[in-house]
Amino acid sequence: MIEVRLHSARLSAISSCARNGGAVISLCIWPLSVHADGWSEFHARCLSALEALVSPVVAGLGDGEATNGVRRYALPDGLHLLVEMTPPDGLSACSVNDPTGQAEVGFDTWIAEAVAAGRYILAKPGTWLSNQWTEPVLAVEKHRADVGVTLRIVETRHEA
Repeated sequence: MIEVRLHSARLSAISSCARNGGAVISLCIWPLSVHADGWSEFHARCLSALEALVSPVVAGLGDGEATNGVRRYALPDGLHLLVEMTPPDGLSACSVNDPTGQAEVGFDTWIAEAVAAGRYILAKPGTWLSNQWTEPVLAVEKHRADVGVTLRIVETRHEA
């Protein structure tokens, strides 16, 4: 029996499993990019990582370009990932700039669900704080500008 599953959150996984008696053979392929969109990049590289209290995911992006404590990585389709080592407003931060602004739709759906579930609370327009489930407190931000939308998560210096 061969089973194929596709999962997409940004990185797709293709898993083929062949069973022969009691033996199991697995092959997993993790392509870096099929199609990039700002929300998927932010979710996979920044949000999921910082919520799990690990570093942003920069695998496959090379060394990036470092300036003043910020490392900038080019992503497909004109997107940019910024990893801030010591931001003025926290311990670390990660953001994705989407010049098309298309990331806003996915983010707005996610944050509405996160607020409804009580995981985040609105602190001020465009900024939500984690609500007593992790320390330090995480701040999730959405900034709109003439050049699209930037989604950012900051590991703050505040305790829950």
